[in-house]
Amino acid sequence: MRTLAAILVSLCSFLSLAAGARAGLVDRIVATVNNEVITASELAQTVGMNKRLGKSVQDGKTLEAETLEGLITRRLLVQEARRLRFVEISEQEIGAEIEKLRKRFESDASFMDFLRSLDLTEQVLGRMLGEQLLVEKFVEKKVGLFVRVTREEAQSYFDSHASQFPEKSFQDVQKTIMAALTDQKVGRQLDKYVADLRGKADIRVNPS
Repeated sequence: MRTLAAILVSLCSFLSLAAGARAGLVDRIVATVNNEVITASELAQTVGMNKRLGKSVQDGKTLEAETLEGLITRRLLVQEARRLRFVEISEQEIGAEIEKLRKRFESDASFMDFLRSLDLTEQVLGRMLGEQLLVEKFVEKKVGLFVRVTREEAQSYFDSHASQFPEKSFQDVQKTIMAALTDQKVGRQLDKYVADLRGKADIRVNPS
């Protein structure tokens, strides 16, 4: 159910980086999630990713605050996925994710320039995208598999939003409607699941 990617992107376009050796002891900790740290450099790099790939029009402070919230949520989901251990990500899958990202750039040179502008290596990028894919698969199995939309629900939506589908029959758009309603339900269930995780977690955000 790759349409879940859109829901996950709304939390935060890309996962945080594991703290690099270059950060050392001087990198400021902006938050901790169950004793795992999120550093200032992680936040700055993820904000940079969101600006370049998410095409955000938010002001800097708002984008930074929302990105940090996204990183906290992502960290919780990664921790839970690793604890339950019913999804795994292969090196081949990570490689495919890197290639998909690379194709969003005009050339390999522009892709590498982008990585250099954020002080990223392909190895660290692979770790980021691997964790992102882990979260997507985890949400699919933990939440998505238990969400169902009936034909009656889709028909009701079609009947009450007929103006959205001019000159279309229900059969023409049934699959589209059911996919959209499924995403809405998954989103609501995911919100509840994340709220439960947050309620049990030790989350601390340090003032800037």
